This record gives sequence, C-alpha cells and structure tokens, in this order.
Amino acid sequence: MSLQEEKKIGALAPDSVNDGSQEEVQSPPKPTPGPTFPDGGTRAWMTVAGCFLLSFTSYGQLNAFGVFQAYYAQNQLKDHSASAISWIGSIQLGLTYIFGLFLGRAFDLYGSRKLLILGWLLSTFCLMMLSLSKTYYQIFLSHGLGLGIGIALQFYPLLAVPNHWFMKRRAYVLGIVVAGSSLSGVIFPIMLSRLFEEIGFPWTIRTFAFVIFALQGISIPFVKERFPPRKDLPKFDSAALKETPFVMHILSGMFISFGLYTPFWYIEFLFGRVGLGLFADKFGRFNVMVITIFICSASSFALWTTSHTTVELIFFAIIFGFTSGAYNSIAPSCTAQLTKDPTRIGARVGMFMTGMAPGIITGPSIAGAILSDSNGSYVGLACFVGAVVAFSGIIIYTFMLLIYTHKIWYPSVPLI
Repeated sequence: MSLQEEKKIGALAPDSVNDGSQEEVQSPPKPTPGPTFPDGGTRAWMTVAGCFLLSFTSYGQLNAFGVFQAYYAQNQLKDHSASAISWIGSIQLGLTYIFGLFLGRAFDLYGSRKLLILGWLLSTFCLMMLSLSKTYYQIFLSHGLGLGIGIALQFYPLLAVPNHWFMKRRAYVLGIVVAGSSLSGVIFPIMLSRLFEEIGFPWTIRTFAFVIFALQGISIPFVKERFPPRKDLPKFDSAALKETPFVMHILSGMFISFGLYTPFWYIEFLFGRVGLGLFADKFGRFNVMVITIFICSASSFALWTTSHTTVELIFFAIIFGFTSGAYNSIAPSCTAQLTKDPTRIGARVGMFMTGMAPGIITGPSIAGAILSDSNGSYVGLACFVGAVVAFSGIIIYTFMLLIYTHKIWYPSVPLI
C-alpha cells in the first residue's frame, strides 16, 4: 500500500492521528439546543395568576354585553333598533380579534408591560366616558370602539406570556387563564344588573371602572415574559404563511368561528376550558381538539335539531358548551406548539385570532338570516353550525394529520 493511500485511510478514520502530521479529525458540531421551559415555579404560577385576573377583568367584559344591550334598549337607546345596539357589541368583540395581527407582533417586539398598561388606562378612561354617555355615537365610541381596543391590548399578552413559561402544561395553563373570562361572564351580569337598579347607570359604570382599575393594577405586575423582546423581528411574520400546518390551523379557526360561537356564547363552561386542558397536554393537544370539534358538530346535528323540550335543550347546551369551551383554551396552545421560535408566539397567536375575525363579526348576522328564512325553526341554523364545525375539524385537521404528518394520532411533542 502506498504512502498516499495510507494517508487517505488515516484521514477517514475517526479520532485518528496520522503519524502526527495530520490534524485530528473534528467531529461534526452539535446542534444548538432549543429553548427550555420551567413548566412551574413561583414566577411561572404568579404569571398565570396575573393572566387569569386580566382575563377576568378584560376579555370577561365582553360576556357582560347582554346586560348592557338590554339596558340600552330600555333607556338611552330606546329609539334605536336592536340591530343597531348589537353593533356596539359586535364592534367591541370584532376589534379584539382584528387587531391580533398587529398586537401579537407588538408583544414580540416590545413585551407585555407596555401593552398591558396602555390597555389598563384606556379601558378605565373609556368606562368613565361611558358613564357620561347619553347618545348613540357617544356609547359607540366609548363602549364599542375605545373599550374594544383597550381589551385587545391586554388580550394578546395574556394569551402569549404563559407559553413562555410552560411547554408540557400549556393547554392546562391556558385553560386556567381563559376560564377567568368565563367566571366574569357569570359574575359581571349579575353585579351590573343589580347595580343598575340600585344606584343608576352612571355610578354603576364608575363603580365598575374602579373595580377594573384596581384589579388590573394588582395583576399587571404579576405578568412577565421569559424571553426578551426582539427588535430585529420583521413587522409581519411572512414566514408563518409558508408553514403548511400553521396555515391549515388558521383556516380551521376561520371556518369554525362561523359556527362555534353562534349557538350560545354563555354556555362555554369553565370546567370545559380547564378540565380538557389536562387531557390535551397528556394525549396531544391537536388530538383532543379534533375530538372536541367532532363532538360539537355531532351534537349540533344529533341533539340540537331534535330538541323540542327544555330538558333536551339543556342537555345539548351542556355537551356543546363543554366542548366549545375547551376549544378556546386548547387552540392557542396548539398555535404555540406550531411555533418553533418562542419569541414569535405573540405574532402567531395574533394571526390565528385575526383569522377568526370574519366569523366572529358576521356569524350572528348569518345566524339571524338563517332563522328568518326558516320561520323561526332552529333546524337550519343547527345544520349550518354542524356543517362549518365539521368542515373545520374533519376536513382541515384530518388533512393535516393524515396527509402532512402521515399519522392519525398527532403527539403532544411537535414533529414539525
């Protein structure tokens, strides 16, 4: 064997030195480890507590609009149609979702503290202005437009920050956070309706503003993200639109928003939001979410269309409310699961929520049109809800699971 051949063999041998004249062959560089998550600890649970309280006082206000609408119809806005009054609530809710495209990225760029404080001050100011409002445009500006923006400023940090602290328990933790809005949906309507009768509208709203101001002032210092803001990120995360699973996730949310929230906003049970989060973390978030979507669709077709008594409607409300409530907590954790870079979670959550805006805003109007054409029968509306929910779950997620991942059971640890 020639000396040249020996040198070639020596160069190919691992961890070998060729007569001292050849440099030691270096092993390939180790891959950079990904970000770690504590999944617990005092600081993490303090953040969850702060986000829960913010959810209770910010997004939870949306669940109390029915009380406001009834009061407006009998007092300040009694000369306006029910449709005109409902637009105040629709704008308030719609802005919360539409601004996700901008506020989610703003969270990644500037952190949570600035957005939370701005939303805190704006919400308090708008409530104080609402206490002085007497005409439609005044109520529209303060209650619909201003308060809607204030709630949106706080909504995206409280959904994004827990994902900085938790990986294995994401669905459970986000279930706790969004359960705050369900709890306030029970407490606020009772509190407001009583106060309207006892102290009148102006002082009821001022008292409500004082409560919101105090509780949010306590909760904001508890909320802190782990990953520092990144000023180098682009204003729009165009790379997200090149990731097939994430795009399918957005499309699914867009279609399901036309039907999931139509039947009963008020029956999204608190336990469904928290309880199924535990199962989602254990058995896979996408797996559990697909199952809940299947149940929502099936209950619309099988239970709602055949319900003729109060007991039957209550049974449907329990099933649909439990599973639809679970979707609201699991979907944001699925969004975070599809986000490889945790410093981009805010933008991705915002994009997903903005995708739901068309259905959130137009869903009630579509439902009303279907009811009008059906002479008051709910069968057509039930079929519409079941169909759009089924399209979201069966078609879109089945495509993503079977075609893209080639697996029926999508694990809790992301493969993509």
